[in-house]
Amino acid sequence: MHQSKGADTVYIAGGTYYVDDALKLTSADSGSSIVAMSGQNVVISGGTQVSGWTQGANGIWTAHVDAQDVQQFTVNGEKQTESRYPDVDPSDPVHGGWLWGQDLPAGYDAQKSMAFDPSDYPAGEQPKAGDTVTVFTENGYSSEVLTIASVEGNVMTFTTEANYDLGAASRYYVSQDTPDNVGEWSYDEQTQTISYKAPDGFTGEGGVVSGDHSIISIDGADNVTVKGITFTDTASSSGDPTTAAIEVNDANGVVIEGNQFVNVGVGVALHGDSSGNTVSSNSFEHTWSSAIAMTAGTSGNHVTNNTVDHSNEVFVQYGSIDMQESAGNQIDHNTITNVPRFGISEVNYDPDIQSGGNTIEYNDIRHSGQQTPDTGAIYLFSADDSGADGSIIRYNTIVDTGGTNTKDGGFAEDWSSGIYLDNMASNAQIYGNFVQGTTFSGILIHGGSNNEIHDNTLLDNGKYGISTIVADDNPIDGNETYNNFIQVSGDGSNTIDTDQTDPSLIHDNVYYNPNGGELTIADVSLASFQRQGGDTGSTETSQAGFVDATNGNYGFVSGSVAQAHGIDSVPFDSVGSALTGTSPEVETPSSGNGSGTPPTTSEPVTETPPVTAEPSTPSEETPTTPSTGEGTSPGTSEPGSETPPVTAEPSTPSEETPPTTPTTGEGTNPGTSEPSGENPDVITIPEVDAGTGGTDAETPSNSGHGGWGGHGGWGGLSGGRWSWDGGSSRRGDDDHGGGRNWSRDTQARNDDDTSGGGRSDWRGSQWRHDDDNDHHSHSQLSHWHW
Repeated sequence: MHQSKGADTVYIAGGTYYVDDALKLTSADSGSSIVAMSGQNVVISGGTQVSGWTQGANGIWTAHVDAQDVQQFTVNGEKQTESRYPDVDPSDPVHGGWLWGQDLPAGYDAQKSMAFDPSDYPAGEQPKAGDTVTVFTENGYSSEVLTIASVEGNVMTFTTEANYDLGAASRYYVSQDTPDNVGEWSYDEQTQTISYKAPDGFTGEGGVVSGDHSIISIDGADNVTVKGITFTDTASSSGDPTTAAIEVNDANGVVIEGNQFVNVGVGVALHGDSSGNTVSSNSFEHTWSSAIAMTAGTSGNHVTNNTVDHSNEVFVQYGSIDMQESAGNQIDHNTITNVPRFGISEVNYDPDIQSGGNTIEYNDIRHSGQQTPDTGAIYLFSADDSGADGSIIRYNTIVDTGGTNTKDGGFAEDWSSGIYLDNMASNAQIYGNFVQGTTFSGILIHGGSNNEIHDNTLLDNGKYGISTIVADDNPIDGNETYNNFIQVSGDGSNTIDTDQTDPSLIHDNVYYNPNGGELTIADVSLASFQRQGGDTGSTETSQAGFVDATNGNYGFVSGSVAQAHGIDSVPFDSVGSALTGTSPEVETPSSGNGSGTPPTTSEPVTETPPVTAEPSTPSEETPTTPSTGEGTSPGTSEPGSETPPVTAEPSTPSEETPPTTPTTGEGTNPGTSEPSGENPDVITIPEVDAGTGGTDAETPSNSGHGGWGGHGGWGGLSGGRWSWDGGSSRRGDDDHGGGRNWSRDTQARNDDDTSGGGRSDWRGSQWRHDDDNDHHSHSQLSHWHW
């Protein structure tokens, strides 16, 4: 390919191919395509086969591994559990199987050291230098895989820093030298020996180890197509997408379509000024970090019609579809299930880089936020870049956002929102979404201004339907909230919570109150709020008026209050991926370095063929991109109303001059017979048949609200993150971003850190913070803020 000039099309015959380094495409390969032969199952593994097993005592098999980097072990495509203490709790992999950190003695760096309780360990089993520790930081925002450099007393110090402080609210487990449960494995780096406590019937076949590297690297090669291939067996040394199964650098017009990604570190990563690329109709299962990542400088990419299940199993802090300082992307018709933190995330932190302006629509996100607190299924963050372009978030369905929270020594009240604009994220349009089953708010605006929120259906959300509150005392304004259908909160607290000073910005909503409880807006009754000029045109009803809620159709019937009010129904039939036969089973995800997944949680990759990879025009069943213009009213941009960009696909090979069929045995490369015809860059292969009433304003429900009427509003406390902690006021950092990118140039402490959090591709300094993560656990207050 490199020696030929011009575009090549490479067809890969069925089989499994093992590669220990990335196939690197450069500008000389622009226009080329790599596709699976029609009807054949092509698997490219980034791992190394393990052979020469010896069976020893206690059911433990051992083998020498000729590989430099061993982080993952699979058998017949199923990820096995790295030996650990405590053991996995298969009945509760999220909350079970953890030890807890302790208060760190003075003189230690809380990002590099963690105290432990020696009594947690059996005799002779305490942590030691060289052990690997998988740990959630104290605020719960990120998980780390750290190596112990030394142990002094009851303090372990690591070779590298964590993203945030470690402490008594940190949960962790430690690697073990010898596997003691069926399905566990360990690796001795010094002797290059893997040990595996195998189940009955293990024959020594099907074992593959893998480490951190890419499989295909597209560097400056434009208009490349990769289609119909299963990528498997890579790991990730950190959550940053420095490698990926398919890594794209400074390339445009790349099409990644109809592939399957299983047990890889990151599925697809776009870097540099990569723009105009399409990632469509792929399935992603069991990734260590993000399924799809777009880093700083990328723009105008299209991510559509993909399914993602169990992403971020090791590094929880990033979105399944993750955008960091990325602009103008289209994210639509994806189905995302069983993820630990964000389903789709956008993080903007540098005002010198264009970012935001993304369109996030027609996505179905279920069971996100299952392992972390302070999270959202769709999450935007703009701490130091409040001027980032506003994004459009419309026609998405979000169900169950979890929000696992911790306190010293255990778990605490869960906390999550469906659509979450954090730390000054502004200028967004949020409409036509369905959000059900959060533990805090259906839609949360934290510190942002000029966001437009309308025509959303918000049901069964824990504390509020919509909340617009300050961050770090920065005033907020212009968040207009209207024409939403909001179920009254089950605990009788505010249906809408706000710190804004103009009540007229809330108007024309329908409040669904099936139990007849007291309806309050900004701590007062609806009638009182309306007397202050707010919620004009709003009404209350005890009838939902849904088409068929039992079967998930929450559209509004003719004659319902919502329809009469002009609230648009969510187009449920048009939401999510159209891929058939690939929708994952919805379940609670696992956690931590592959160890939270029991050994039999996924089908072997060779038994799950990818989407048919025949090089032909995409099926009409694939949804087309709806209109993305700002201000488009709901219902006017149905799928199919606009044709997506045409992608250059290889034409179907001619049957007139068939060459010799490539060999198909495992571990082999396609045959090298010369094709007939005049074009030496194209091998033509024949098509293969694949077969077939309330509180008045004068007496507010709580004296500490920073809402309407001057800075004190109904009560007097002007916002702020913390409201009460054991009777004393407390402030902590506002760093919720959990994203990849923020600098480490200085070692500066900051109790109001709005920088965005997370690991950066450049690591000079570290903002320090004291986020105790207990800002929502104070039941003494009927109304509270951070």
